[in-house]
This record gives sequence, structure tokens and C-alpha cells, in this order.
Amino acid sequence: MNSVKCSMRWLAVAVAGALAMGTQVVSAAAYPEKPVEMVVAGSAGGGLDTVGRAIDTALRETKLFPENFVIKNVGGAGGNVARSQVNLKKGDGHVLYVESNRIYVNRIVGTTKLTHRDVTPVARLITEYIAWVVRADSPYKTPKDVFDKLKQDTDSVVFGVGTVPSNDQMNILRPIMAAGIDPKKIKVVAFKSGGDLMIQLLGGHVPVISTGLSEAMEQVKAGKVRVIAVSAPNALPGELAQVPTWRSMGIDVAILHWRGVFAPPGISPEVLAYWNKTFGQMVKTDAWKKQLALYGWFDAYADSATFAKDLDAEEKTYTEILTELGMAKGLKK
Repeated sequence: MNSVKCSMRWLAVAVAGALAMGTQVVSAAAYPEKPVEMVVAGSAGGGLDTVGRAIDTALRETKLFPENFVIKNVGGAGGNVARSQVNLKKGDGHVLYVESNRIYVNRIVGTTKLTHRDVTPVARLITEYIAWVVRADSPYKTPKDVFDKLKQDTDSVVFGVGTVPSNDQMNILRPIMAAGIDPKKIKVVAFKSGGDLMIQLLGGHVPVISTGLSEAMEQVKAGKVRVIAVSAPNALPGELAQVPTWRSMGIDVAILHWRGVFAPPGISPEVLAYWNKTFGQMVKTDAWKKQLALYGWFDAYADSATFAKDLDAEEKTYTEILTELGMAKGLKK
């Protein structure tokens, strides 16, 4: 009798275990089980919002994602408010988060304690490139002309950017450091926005600006400005093929002004694998390529593992430069 009871207990345990395993398999296979909230770390109509809505459009058109996105714009504090909200949703696989390299820069400069390791990198999707732009009548034909002038007098050239710290700023400092010039002696002036920046250049108030390539193209086509360098790792296609990259000039600098997708910390491996597969498929579709062409973006896809590795490398570079400039306030004890 005791042996029968024992056998029954083992049978009950086995059945319960099988049911539990079955439930896990079904749960993983059923993802996503409901709409996914897409937190955009910026206001509606901004750059990050545009990327979020482009993802939504491409995935709907290709039917790669069977559910809907609920886009939630969370601006404020340079993305820190959105990051804090996502960080608190630990393990929630039904939340995605669109952000830029502020995700590690903000901790370095001391506006937050959170960084990319406090969320889950999912995919880097697109990039813009940063350009050195001068007026059409500028005496500077190449970056070497600028370097030569700075070596004579570091006060002789003032650079304009949209904000600091930023990739625009790094696109000035990193090449200058590679040319053997002290970055601490370089004058970089921040203006309110890309539009204000171009006005300052055209008005002759600054001789060189570092700005998004797409923001300069209208004036390039109008014949009012010239692009003398671009931060792309390789030569760009089409009408931009003749614009030199830093690497083509022997300067080992490439800067991606990327936008990527993150998730809360602690999401399951199954959910991360789902998005690796889904985004990996999406970036190959005509629907996504249409979005790239529409907004002047370049493909910069990296899966979750590659993205995380690249984020660590970028953070290291930014830390070194901002520390040298005395701007790494978040790292001071």
C-alpha cells in the first residue's frame, strides 16, 4: 500500500513538472502575448520619436511583429527620466526603449547613475554621420588646412556644435587629438540647435561647424557650404562618395551617431532571442530600407551581443576624452 502511495506521489510530481515545463514552452512560444510599450526618450516629432515610429511602420508593413506598439514619449533630463522608468520595469519583456549614446554619456558627466548596463541592449539600428562643414568661400579646403592653422594658433579657429557633450563635439576633438593638438585649448561653442548652428556658419560667426550630415545637405545642394570631412568608417555612396572620411586621411576615427533599442534589465533569454531574430529580419526588408531612404539614415544594425560590446568600447573612449577635458563629473568620487 505504501509503495502504491509513493508511486502515486511520484506520478503527481512528474505530471506537475511536465505541466510546468509545458506551460513555459507555450509561454515562450506565445510571445508577444500583448501589445509592447515602446518608450521613446524624447518628445513627439523628435529624432528618437521618428526612429520609434519608423520601427513601428516597418514591422507592421512586413507583418514580422504580430502585435501592436504603444508608443510612449518620455522626454526630460536628457533621457534620464525615460531610463529610470525602464530600469524599474525589471524582467518586463513587453517594454522596449529607444535611445542614443546619452545612455552612457549622461553617467560620465554626472546627470544620472544609470548607464547601458542598467538596461538590456537589444539592437543598434540606424546611424547618421557627423560632418565638418565650412562656407563655400572658406579658405579651408581640407581638415589639414584647419589643423595647420590650429598648430600655429589654437585660438585662430572656433568650432560650432549643437550641444556639449555630444558626438558633434567628439567629431572635433578626436581628429584634433589624433593630429597632435591639445583638445583643452580648442574653442568649441554650443548653439541651441542644428538650425541655429547653420545660421551661425552662414553668417560668418564661426568658420567650421560639426553637425549631422543630413542637416547640412540642403545648404550643400544650394552651393552655400562644403563638407570637408565625414565621420563614416568607409566612403559613402552616391553624391557623397568624394567626401573624405577621417580614415581615408589616415586618422583612425569613425563616429556613429546611432539610435538603438533597449529593454528593461533581466528580460528572459527567449524574449531577447525573439527581438534579435525580428530586428535581424526587419533590417533586410524593403520596408525598412524605405525608412532609411526617407530620413537619410544609414544602416548600422548590430545584434544585442555586438551592440553591448560596442557600447562598452564607446563608453571607454568618451570617458578618456571627457576626463581629460574635466567634464567627467559623474566619475569623481
